[in-house]
Amino acid sequence: MRPGSDSVRLALLESLPEGAELCVAFSGGRDSTVLLHALARLRKERRFTLRAVHVDHGIQAAARDWAAHCVATAARLAVPCEAVPVTVRNDRGKGLEAEAREARYGALRQLLRPGEWLLTAHHADDQLETVLLHLLRGSGVSGLAGIPRDTAFGPGRLRRPLLDVSAESLAAYARELLAPGGLGWLTDPMNADVAYDRGFVRHEVAPVLRRRFPAAAGAIGRTAALAGEAAGLLEELARADARDGVVAHRVSLAAIRGLGPARQRNLVRVLARDRGWATPPERRLREGLAQLLAAAPGRQPVLAWGGHEIRRFREHLHLLDVAVPAPGAPALPAPWHDGQRLNLGGIRGELDLQRGAGAGGLDPGVVADGLEVVFRSGGERVRPGSDRHHRTLKYLFQSRGIVPWMRGHVPLVFVCGQLAAVADIWIADWAAAAPGDAGLQIVWTGHAPIW
Repeated sequence: MRPGSDSVRLALLESLPEGAELCVAFSGGRDSTVLLHALARLRKERRFTLRAVHVDHGIQAAARDWAAHCVATAARLAVPCEAVPVTVRNDRGKGLEAEAREARYGALRQLLRPGEWLLTAHHADDQLETVLLHLLRGSGVSGLAGIPRDTAFGPGRLRRPLLDVSAESLAAYARELLAPGGLGWLTDPMNADVAYDRGFVRHEVAPVLRRRFPAAAGAIGRTAALAGEAAGLLEELARADARDGVVAHRVSLAAIRGLGPARQRNLVRVLARDRGWATPPERRLREGLAQLLAAAPGRQPVLAWGGHEIRRFREHLHLLDVAVPAPGAPALPAPWHDGQRLNLGGIRGELDLQRGAGAGGLDPGVVADGLEVVFRSGGERVRPGSDRHHRTLKYLFQSRGIVPWMRGHVPLVFVCGQLAAVADIWIADWAAAAPGDAGLQIVWTGHAPIW
């Protein structure tokens, strides 16, 4: 009996159905090499397809050699392997570990095929380290749930079939089957560096715990599973709370005020996670949400964190995927020619002119004089075709409920120095096509929400 290989084989048999399409996230380290080797031995028995992907972070000097090692090791196991380079940023205050993980999973998400399962070699000791790190960072139950066993991922799923297998069992598998077969593995020096949080927990904290509590990894794994159940129940509660009060990016003030403070915060956390955001720091969430809900009419408090914002306008809270910058000085006029798609940049989106879209729109004769696009500087007035009076943009924006933080980003279309259209919202009476005539339709897309 080989306890290492037997425990790995049993975990895979219990986790993976027949006929699945599998892709291994292959770092070349011991654990992912064990996973790939074990799957290669099982594929005929379970009739699944198998491939591997190695993400080259380029952080280590030997990164190119590591990619070559992974491709060669997979080839020995008759497994196709693709090495993909990524660029790791480290200028956003998240730390190198977090940035590398984000870049890695971003690349893997893009490479995964529809219906395919991405497998990683996370094991019970990784779960121990993750839960400890989240505990020390003050995480809630979703953090204490640790590494999820199975989750939706891109067009497929992400599964960790070895999450109940100990690092000791993986080491035994490597001694029993990899080494005798001449299969080596890589050792990332970052994993041994106690300057990084995970390295410190792995080499300084976890060994002390195991000496006193030999079954620590298993016990914490069970705790993580229970925390995962609790997190699931909290998510179900948030879904129920959101049913009548959340539409797209907007949360009804009346609906959220009808909840207790804990349920309000739970709703915001779940809505943030749904958008792929990190959840707000707890103190900032408590203080910022209280300010948003208690603000007097006309005030515009902001709950901001990590490049995301929640703003209040009238009877709704608005969740913004990207923090909206305050409008600066008006842009210089940008020429806009008929038939040209004009990229306005970032949250301002794009402008296009479309023909043959029915009656209404800009008079083609007006367009022939040439268009220019600018942004609001103050004092602009226009008389929409359906209005009897000239109106200031300030009045029109307020009457239509356009959110204040986007008013400076709504494109204004000028012809010969006169305001002809406000995005695709209003067309000046003098610039509009005659009733019944086919005009040119302004189409504004890709911008941040304005309502």
